[in-house]
Amino acid sequence: MDESFQLRAKRLLAGDRPAALDFSVLTACLSAQQAASPAARAQAVAPMPGAADAGTDPIEEILLCGPGWRQAASAQSGCFNRAEVRRRNKGS
Repeated sequence: MDESFQLRAKRLLAGDRPAALDFSVLTACLSAQQAASPAARAQAVAPMPGAADAGTDPIEEILLCGPGWRQAASAQSGCFNRAEVRRRNKGS
């Protein structure tokens, strides 16, 4: 005999609902689990590459979104956007 109908009816009548998902608790839990991973611990103790010579290469500053990215972008003096190149050439 198939009992699934009766079991489903009992579940519906019992009123047991799963707890609502609390986003802040979920994100805190996930952050804690990620911070405890071996990769995160190794990254925390490893020296950051390029920290000593930050800003020496403009492309690094741009890609890393460093504080001097605007100066680095102007120092790069190149553009891959055709419309921007046309606009700059018209202004010259």
